[in-house]
Amino acid sequence: MAKQKTAYECSACGYTTLKWFGRCPECQEWSSAVERIEQQQTQTEHPLFVSSPRGKVIPLSEVKEEDIARITSGVEEFDRMLGGGVTVGGYNLISGPPGVGKSTLMHQIALAFAKNSKKVVYLSAEESPAQIKQRFSRLQKKDESLPDSLFVSDEANIEQLRIYLSNHAVDILFVDSIQAVYVPSVSGIPGSPTQIKECAVRLMDIAKRQGVTVFVVGHITKSGSIAGPMLLEHMVDTVLYFEGDTSLGYRMLRSSKNRFGPTDEVGIFTMTSEGLEPVKDPGRFFISDEENSSSGSIMSIMLEGTRPFLIEIQALATSSNFPQPRRVLTGFDANRVAMIAAVLEKRVDIFLSGMDLYLNVVGGIKVKTPSVDLPIAAALIAGIMNISVSRELAFIGEVGLGGEVRRVAGAELMIKEAERLGIKRICLPHRNFVNSKKRLKSIELLPVKTLFDVVEIIRTMSPFDS
Repeated sequence: MAKQKTAYECSACGYTTLKWFGRCPECQEWSSAVERIEQQQTQTEHPLFVSSPRGKVIPLSEVKEEDIARITSGVEEFDRMLGGGVTVGGYNLISGPPGVGKSTLMHQIALAFAKNSKKVVYLSAEESPAQIKQRFSRLQKKDESLPDSLFVSDEANIEQLRIYLSNHAVDILFVDSIQAVYVPSVSGIPGSPTQIKECAVRLMDIAKRQGVTVFVVGHITKSGSIAGPMLLEHMVDTVLYFEGDTSLGYRMLRSSKNRFGPTDEVGIFTMTSEGLEPVKDPGRFFISDEENSSSGSIMSIMLEGTRPFLIEIQALATSSNFPQPRRVLTGFDANRVAMIAAVLEKRVDIFLSGMDLYLNVVGGIKVKTPSVDLPIAAALIAGIMNISVSRELAFIGEVGLGGEVRRVAGAELMIKEAERLGIKRICLPHRNFVNSKKRLKSIELLPVKTLFDVVEIIRTMSPFDS
């Protein structure tokens, strides 16, 4: 028989303890303790534990190796990120900031699956069926009708959803969002940690026991993490982050976890009036159309996963009128730029401590890879010397604290992409030059060992004509 116990739960964050508290130790909120009496279920009383089949312990040699069945959605960027399509019975979580296009992407994926004769159920607890249909109609072409294999629901009760799925064969299930659904037998409002945990477990049971491929939309907090307990990310098979500035035209889909595919892939989409469109040539997407470069403008190759991009880095250094010079950065890690500026002062005698520094990545993309260290240093050097660097010259490399230029991974892919995009010369670490398997005839490689070599390369160019 179930036992009763008294607990105190924070109404703000869901923190639960057996003792009363005046201030929540988790979120530091005052007077948020709410007393509740709950029944403590034993393990055999939980419906999932009662209905779960008994597991078998068998020798590894007797386990049959079978290829994981995949189904393709028809959206090339999405399928490529997941390793060639979604896995049957996979449990996938997609998150991102408000307004970035999570629901739009899920609507398009649901339409694509339904057009491929898959039975799809799209559950949105945040919208009515009429609103859901309005979204699908907006994404559908005018001369096409909505597929008959696409079903929608605004049911927020997970138990009712389980009853429906047990009586109907469904291939794909979309839940938008997990913070809006609930389980009636569990205390707490939708979105509370207790409800998210229970809903996540029951959706996992649907995916693994019934073979339904599940997509779950999750909101994020101000800090950028997924709202709710970390247990949610551990349960799912795939965690996708949909990011991008809503004021810009691009959206980037990253995979931070994938049990059945690569985790270093990235997909790029553009937001249009008809929905999200995959970028056909992402290598040129983040560069400007200007033919002549200004001083402090440097071309570089960035590797996101296995996909190289051509990016343009701009730097501007001016004398400062403030006691503490300003550092205005767009798309860079402030600590990384501060380190590079300190190395330039200490090792190359280029003094930046009394100057305001402005650095920008054209297109608004955020760069985190160490291979952009050398382009940042080159942009600062060219900006200080007021020299215009040719757009046919690109820089790649990592800068060490001693001023040395270290080798980077994926140089062969970046060189190959640079050749395709019309880059004539690449300044790269000497180690990458030595380890290069082949020399390309249409591109010249300029090996450098230290930042002094970079300064000499930039000095040989014509000063900027103002």
